[in-house]
Amino acid sequence: MADIAPFKGLLYNRKLVPNLDAVITPPYDVISPEEQGMYHQRHPYNMIRLILGPQDPENTPHNSWYQSAAETFQTWQREGVLIRDPKPAIYDYEIDYREPSTQPKTRLGFICLVRLQDFSLGSVRPHERTYEETKSDRLKLMCACNANLSQVFALYSDPAHLVSHHLQQGREGTEVFDFVDRTGIRHRMWRVNREDALQRIVASMKDKTLYIADGHHRYETALNYQHLMQQKYPQRGSRASFNYVLMYLSNMHQSGLSILPTHRMFVHLHQFNMTSFLARTAEYFEVARFPFNATTRNQVLEEFLHALRSAGDRNFIGVYAARSDQFVLLKLRLDVDHEFWRGDLPQSLQELDVVVLTDFILKRLLKVDELMLNDETRITYRHDSREAIEQVDHGLFQVAFLLNHTRVEQVEAVASSGLIMPHKSTYFYPKVIDGSVLNLLEPEENVSD
Repeated sequence: MADIAPFKGLLYNRKLVPNLDAVITPPYDVISPEEQGMYHQRHPYNMIRLILGPQDPENTPHNSWYQSAAETFQTWQREGVLIRDPKPAIYDYEIDYREPSTQPKTRLGFICLVRLQDFSLGSVRPHERTYEETKSDRLKLMCACNANLSQVFALYSDPAHLVSHHLQQGREGTEVFDFVDRTGIRHRMWRVNREDALQRIVASMKDKTLYIADGHHRYETALNYQHLMQQKYPQRGSRASFNYVLMYLSNMHQSGLSILPTHRMFVHLHQFNMTSFLARTAEYFEVARFPFNATTRNQVLEEFLHALRSAGDRNFIGVYAARSDQFVLLKLRLDVDHEFWRGDLPQSLQELDVVVLTDFILKRLLKVDELMLNDETRITYRHDSREAIEQVDHGLFQVAFLLNHTRVEQVEAVASSGLIMPHKSTYFYPKVIDGSVLNLLEPEENVSD
């Protein structure tokens, strides 16, 4: 099952970089072009220079930004901007944050190495599809830098919280860092490098299955990198550094774990008409309308969103179209039989709102093909329902489909069955930052037992 290991982390030198908020970023795949420019301006040692190249790589000769990132990475190590810990450690990490409209939360997790295994072996399980173009981009960067610059975020099951107990018992007395980022999220990290504590943590994880929460592309890229390195260094043993990947692991049995919904907005759905669309859905859904005028709009919006969130175990889908005077809530009928799914969809997928929307409403009722579902110039994702509705009002989108978040037990059920959800089915919040700790992949170096 899960084979984890401590490692000699590469960290920012606090003498040269006293303010970590100036150099950290979220993962590359959630950084907009505007944010990319902002991170470049924040600090000359900002992680953006390592993780994300030009938005139009075709205009960069021979994709030279990968080599530029590698040269920057080497320079930062040579000049002491990044310093490697002398002893292997596991890095215990707490994140204090506030989910929208909720009380403050603390998510517990830790950063370590995990032995790479093919998904078919079952110790590491995915739940979402990946894009080949993205994996190609990440592999070029990984080959240039020979390092894990970002972590894969994965979940494990530990109802007794034994791993967290061992981590807290093994912490060094002083934090590696304790800072609040520009979004108000507090980050705290401790080294755990006592041999007895490390042995207990590694042993406690031996029986665990890991479920990838965020970073499917990073994990599959690490597998591709491992394959290349095994061909290049066939004499190296199983504990060679390239046989492992950097991961942030978090217990799924904790109150600090949050998943946000991911709403879908379309620029253009061919011949979409709300009246005819609702007529087609009536056979399968109860249709609840929330009409409003200029005076009642705000109150009705609150009632509509409250109704959407009250779904419980039922499948509710919210719909809002441009130039509309109503919000619409579709409730999948309880008496819909198996023929609704044409008899070929597993139960764990049938229960997902995102599958009801994608496989039935979009593909079957609205005839949206896979090409359009993968075209981010025609479909956009937002996590804030009010923002999605506001952007439809501003004419940026034709229609928004609003969802409740996928529950963590649903992620576990789908992944455990070896199944895959549609793109953008989950958004674990907050994202794990880039810049907390990095991992060098020296081909001649072994990972500690």
